[in-house]
Amino acid sequence: MQLTVRLSDLDSRTWSTATWASPFTTQLVLAGLIAISWLFGKAPAALHGFASFLAGAATTFLLCLVATVLLFSSSSSRARGIGISILGSFAIVLIGGIVYGFWIIQWQAT
Repeated sequence: MQLTVRLSDLDSRTWSTATWASPFTTQLVLAGLIAISWLFGKAPAALHGFASFLAGAATTFLLCLVATVLLFSSSSSRARGIGISILGSFAIVLIGGIVYGFWIIQWQAT
């Protein structure tokens, strides 16, 4: 099976699964981002603030990308839907985290 899947070639079952799974995968991706950012803050390098969030977001993105590639390589339309849901959830968490950081807790771009 070809690994590159175009979004226009996906069936309604895939999109239905992606829509249904999005609330759940968003919570998992957010929990992963928070945990990884916290670990970067506790590491010997001790990143704080925006740097900790950025390192956590990059690591979470790589994990989400690996999971999505593995799910897209499946022939199951439900697995592809979960893959779309994971990438969409990462985008939501990333945008929300950046808005929260700069608007609510007043990160300073240095």
